Amino acid sequence: MNRRYWYVLLTYFVAYFSLLIGSPIVMGILRAVTDLPSAQLMLYASSYWSVFSNVIAVIIVWLLLRKQPRSTKIEQGQPASVSVSVIYAVLGFVALLIGQTIAISIMSMFGVGGASQNTEMLGEMARAVPIVVVFTSVLAPILEEIVFRKIIFGELASRLNIHVAAVISSLFFGLMHMELSYLLVYVVIGLMLCYMYTKTKRIAVPIAAHMLMNIIAMIIQFTMGGNA
Repeated sequence: MNRRYWYVLLTYFVAYFSLLIGSPIVMGILRAVTDLPSAQLMLYASSYWSVFSNVIAVIIVWLLLRKQPRSTKIEQGQPASVSVSVIYAVLGFVALLIGQTIAISIMSMFGVGGASQNTEMLGEMARAVPIVVVFTSVLAPILEEIVFRKIIFGELASRLNIHVAAVISSLFFGLMHMELSYLLVYVVIGLMLCYMYTKTKRIAVPIAAHMLMNIIAMIIQFTMGGNA
């Protein structure tokens, strides 16, 4: 794997885990200038730091990859046209919703149910600090698709069977969400995003489908008051 990809992975994981350090710092600043209760301070601090750290991460990743040549097996060949890519993104978004519903139904057959804690937490953050919607609907999909599809899936597919590469990268994608009860949902989503990327050879396609899916999740959280 080329050096720039390693830098991208490092940037992603630093941003991911920086909440452990950055959030307490922001919380201390807010405590000094406001009289909000601790629960609200923690919510605001996590929200502001998540947006800030991911904006910085996206900028760094863009600078690292803007002149990076297409190098993985997935990217070899002619990319899909813009019109075909748009169709894949829209239909892929619909397929993601269907796949997610089927995965949740299968989970319920084994007694696993309830709302996703990740989605509820992000919805709560977005209601408190609306700019968090930018993080969940734009920044997170960009970073996750570049890391898990373009780099991890792409590099694994260049060395392993493409189906094995898709499963491994999707498992990593699911595990990074730290919600094992919803692992099947994340793996199904990951596999479908790998398929979109493979068929179009454009990382923008799974990014767009992922964005649309997250936007719908946020709309549900807002309209149903976090009880979705």
